[in-house]
Amino acid sequence: MNLDNIKILLQDISQFEILEIIDNSAKHKGHTGVENSSTMLTHVELRILNKNNLNKIDIHRTIHKKLDSVFKFGLHSLEIKISNR
Repeated sequence: MNLDNIKILLQDISQFEILEIIDNSAKHKGHTGVENSSTMLTHVELRILNKNNLNKIDIHRTIHKKLDSVFKFGLHSLEIKISNR
């Protein structure tokens, strides 16, 4: 799994625009919970633009639902930063 896979999984969500996807996995190498991960991609930061003024909870739910398979594959942490403009 890589950042391109995440972008593909999220690209059809029209309520927001993906501004940036950042792999922060190297910053967390050796941390508890990720040492046995089946992937090198364990920590991701997602920066999005909230185009339709959705509430943050709905945005988080939508993203987590879309990325369920990525979490099952070894993603340990997803930080979502939401901008309204």
